[in-house]
Amino acid sequence: RCLPRFLRFCLMVSRNAPLDGFVFEVRGAPYSHDLPSFTATVRRVLAALSAADPAGANCLARRVAGRGWYFQFAREPIFVTTFAPCYDEKNPRYQFQQHPESCFILFQPEESFLRHDLPNDKPRSQTNWEHPVDVRDRIRANFLRHGREYRIPETTSYPPAEFIVAPLDVLKDPPVHFWLEGSAPSGR
Repeated sequence: RCLPRFLRFCLMVSRNAPLDGFVFEVRGAPYSHDLPSFTATVRRVLAALSAADPAGANCLARRVAGRGWYFQFAREPIFVTTFAPCYDEKNPRYQFQQHPESCFILFQPEESFLRHDLPNDKPRSQTNWEHPVDVRDRIRANFLRHGREYRIPETTSYPPAEFIVAPLDVLKDPPVHFWLEGSAPSGR
């Protein structure tokens, strides 16, 4: 049911419609009550979408771990962020106890970032935390100020797939390789 809507969304973006995101909700506590189940859910959803890509790219069937990989559908490059109730209030993927029986996958077309004039990515050390100079600095500083700092690499050349499913402790735990079976650590 969502696949035709997602395709329509991507086609509208390719025709320069000013759309900023598509949210996919997965309902049911078993899909996201802990990090391993959430990781499996994200893998299943993204793999199903990838396999159904009308452009035939099937991006999840390629080498996902690399720096140049990105999620795409219908030839649209898409930034993917996920949210689940298994994350606590200190995690940037926290849901604020909203919809505790659901998890969410947010698809943001790269075109949206260009349209909103988001500045180029920059290493963590180049962030102006005290006096943000651009929207990227403001976003980073705001998350830090609210106790939900997220991992920012010291390079702008990193594997984006490692940021799709956040670990429970984003600053200490290793990245979650959602595309690999059994990749999420158990516990907590």
